[in-house]
Amino acid sequence: MEGFEEERTSMKVFVIVGPTSTGKTSLSIELCKKLGGEIISADSRQIYKHMDVGTGKLPLGSSVDIKKGEGFWELDGVRIWGYDLVSPNQYFSSFDFAQYALEKTEEVFSEGKNVFLVGGTGYYVDTVTGKLVLNNNIEPDFALRAELENKPLPELQSLLTSLNLEAFQKIDKNNPVRLIRAIEKEKGQKKNITPLPHYGDEFIYVGLTGPREFLYSKADRWVEEIWNNGLLTETEKLLSMNFGSFPPLRGLVYKTAVSFINKEISEAEAVQRIKFDIHAYIRRQQTWFKRNSGISWFDVSVDSCRENVYTFIKEKLNNG
Repeated sequence: MEGFEEERTSMKVFVIVGPTSTGKTSLSIELCKKLGGEIISADSRQIYKHMDVGTGKLPLGSSVDIKKGEGFWELDGVRIWGYDLVSPNQYFSSFDFAQYALEKTEEVFSEGKNVFLVGGTGYYVDTVTGKLVLNNNIEPDFALRAELENKPLPELQSLLTSLNLEAFQKIDKNNPVRLIRAIEKEKGQKKNITPLPHYGDEFIYVGLTGPREFLYSKADRWVEEIWNNGLLTETEKLLSMNFGSFPPLRGLVYKTAVSFINKEISEAEAVQRIKFDIHAYIRRQQTWFKRNSGISWFDVSVDSCRENVYTFIKEKLNNG
């Protein structure tokens, strides 16, 4: 790839999407170096602190210079925003992410750089770009849940009745889980959602894909690498920090690592289960992104894929 030196009249947001194992981040780092830009990670798992190996934040099998700054990571001199935003016991909605990403977009634009919004979490991407509209947002209150879970059923019924009699009359009164969630909604503060700013044609979509067996094979190698290079140590540390009962530790990759640590399954079963889970995740990601007709797709199994993406993006920048 040759450097891009022409004067740019306006910055762009390049949305690099696709399933896991397509090399979105490594390609985006290369593009940022050549074209001038910074990355905003759109990954609902990479927002969590202390979760680096199992979420793919740490590049494996390559000599990448990694530095951690105030609010960002820097890989080979390219800033990546969106890592380590909250602890695993904290809630962070797609609306929260959209607000964060758009604020960072303005900051990066002010420095005369392009933005590469990179990730496989479709609802994060769609909230930022305005394809997914949120009308209201009630955040889960994990502390309140823990408190309510210790209360007897009659007390939960009485509490919801005092908060909203109509809601109590409509709900399954003998289901403590539903009662707790209803109480949480009543106690929670609804956010007033203001329209997110739109950048119109400044959102340029690039999709990375490939034959499923090709992606499965790459994913399997990644699973084996993280299993042998820190996943279990990282998971044990998270458990020691009392994060085991929170959603991130019950999600992709980590839930199976926890099962192995607890001696519920063998090592072979754990590795195979993670592989199957990643395969299913790839299929879900492909299904989500196929709904967006505005994505220009590139096959990562083709040797010229990266050069083709570079040429595509360079043309978009040249055309203003």
